[in-house]
Amino acid sequence: MCFAKKLREENKLIRFLVNFQNSVWYPILFASLCIISGTNTNTVYIPVLWILTFFVLFSAFFTDDNKVFLTPLLMIFFGLGTDVQGDAFLQSNGNMLSSFDMSTFPQVIVMLVICVGALVIRLIIDGSVAAAFKKRRMFTVGIIAMDVAFLCNGLFGADPSLSNLAYGALLASCFTVVYFLVSGMIEKSKGVTEYACYAMTGTAYIALMQILTVVARAMIHGKFFIEHADGSTEINRHTLVLSWGVTTVVAAVFVLGIPAAMYLAKNRKYPLFSYCSSILFIFGALLINARAAVLIGAFVFFICCILCCIKGKNAVQNRVLTAVILSVSALVGAFVLYQIFSSPEMMDKFKSIFRLGENIDSGRFKLWREGWNDFISSPIFGIGFENGGYADEAKRNNFYSNMYHCVFVQILGAMGSVGAVAFVLHLVSLGWATFKKFSIDKLLILFVPFTVLLLSLLDNFFFYPHFQIFYGVFIAVSERMIFKKDDKIE
Repeated sequence: MCFAKKLREENKLIRFLVNFQNSVWYPILFASLCIISGTNTNTVYIPVLWILTFFVLFSAFFTDDNKVFLTPLLMIFFGLGTDVQGDAFLQSNGNMLSSFDMSTFPQVIVMLVICVGALVIRLIIDGSVAAAFKKRRMFTVGIIAMDVAFLCNGLFGADPSLSNLAYGALLASCFTVVYFLVSGMIEKSKGVTEYACYAMTGTAYIALMQILTVVARAMIHGKFFIEHADGSTEINRHTLVLSWGVTTVVAAVFVLGIPAAMYLAKNRKYPLFSYCSSILFIFGALLINARAAVLIGAFVFFICCILCCIKGKNAVQNRVLTAVILSVSALVGAFVLYQIFSSPEMMDKFKSIFRLGENIDSGRFKLWREGWNDFISSPIFGIGFENGGYADEAKRNNFYSNMYHCVFVQILGAMGSVGAVAFVLHLVSLGWATFKKFSIDKLLILFVPFTVLLLSLLDNFFFYPHFQIFYGVFIAVSERMIFKKDDKIE
């Protein structure tokens, strides 16, 4: 692309835009546009997505640093808006396309092809693709083993299906391509770690602001709470749905923003904003009643606070902030608990709102037992992704709803012993990346994939392509931190 390089050198506007994309302001702008598009119909989200597609094309031609591709890679999926009422996904029994006006959806496909095509061509020309595969990397063995297990899921099972091979190929391709391409793409970049954290924090803010918009609309129309005939109240989670995810998925994106924000709190000036961002993410999960995300988010935040207080240029500020935040949280928590336990009426209201009744596990214990039984029935390759989980009459229109909602049970039930061995190999690679040239900064980065795994103890996030993007990006960034010194961005 010599002509593009020459044009960049001669044109001040192009140079300004290139520098802008290399700065923190590009993820902020990209996130802002995604918030707008993700909360509107195709009259808004289609034009905005075309603008974002232009950003990707501009980067493919003119950027001098491949780290700018991390912004669309992490964010652009969340720019999808919805063309119908918020509970269409649930009413359609899980049809993933039920939120869209299919007459305009082909434009989304065209934009996806343009973005992926432009990125791949750029990475081929600049040598990133060759760099991605020319050497053995830290996660190569584990990822290839997982690919084999994905492709072999349900092999020789009682009810083999071509769908198993298709699902396995989808999971293997995303899991593999993101890691290797990002690894090659960022080898010559500068300031990658901070940039990735800004992009991940911005992605969490996209999800937060979008769901707050939906919550506000529900409150205005009196649909946020459901009042039952027996006097109990619950949050109407059926209306709190975005085009790209239900409440559990939305809250999981919040939680993944916590370690990224806390990395910035440790390494950038003015850590207060990053600390407050993490608390907002936990509050967002609490507001939409995503119980697992609240618990895991609070745990991740607590561990990250400790890590930020150990050392670093912001250590003193972080210790003060942590002490204040924990003290205030303890006081507020004690007051709330006192109000709840001092009144039977308040206790009943609290239990009903946060679904703390008999079905507190949301049917997961039954699913886990079924997963174990499926593993026993087909211990080598499992019974496959297509055949496990719910009974046929309860299955939704996407195979994720049919999963066991626990990463370990899913691997055993769907992929058998082969999947378990592959997963252990991958976890060994993750442990190696953690302790090789150990640093707190690297541990905070690895907390993004760690958090995906923690969330996947109670759901299917490890198997979602967009969560595999988060996962692949941050294991690639952590590996780069081991072998290359990373510069700061301004």
